[in-house]
Amino acid sequence: MITQYTLSSEANVTYTLTDKVPVYLLRHGETDLNARGVLQGSIEEPLNAVGRQQAQAAAQTLSGLGIARIVSSPQSRARQTADIVAEVLHLSIEENALLRERDWGIYEGKPRCERSEEGAGVEPLSSLNARACQAFESITADLTAPCLVVAHSGLIKALLAQLCGQAPDVVRNGEIIQLMAQRNA
Repeated sequence: MITQYTLSSEANVTYTLTDKVPVYLLRHGETDLNARGVLQGSIEEPLNAVGRQQAQAAAQTLSGLGIARIVSSPQSRARQTADIVAEVLHLSIEENALLRERDWGIYEGKPRCERSEEGAGVEPLSSLNARACQAFESITADLTAPCLVVAHSGLIKALLAQLCGQAPDVVRNGEIIQLMAQRNA
């Protein structure tokens, strides 16, 4: 299943998406830390068996959609997800460091329920939002064919909030989101 979000004409981001050139966002597959409810942020954690299955299922869903480009966060869980999808789609992967997950500083490795927006080493939400938009603009600047972006929950939610004016409370592991261009009335 692919969830759709419509880009807002009020977004403070330069984008040139059309319905013929969609961008798909894919959250990486599950890791053991995800399964335990632990905040990862910049922690490098590989996919677990469920995560690999989620990536494979996403690859099957995405096949046949004309995706011509895959851009991934360099973090291992996103990159492993992208590798599985790329193998099915017969594509190479570009890495973009701007797509990395939010740095949660002192809260990394702790239960998600213990996190706070403030604390030593926590990336400010304003910085995450700006980075997400910068990544999107760099990816879509020369977009001529459908593109897949493999990233993280925090980055995806920040991007959706900035581009669409709304974001889900949760982006599930292996979830696919299609960004739709604003349709003229």
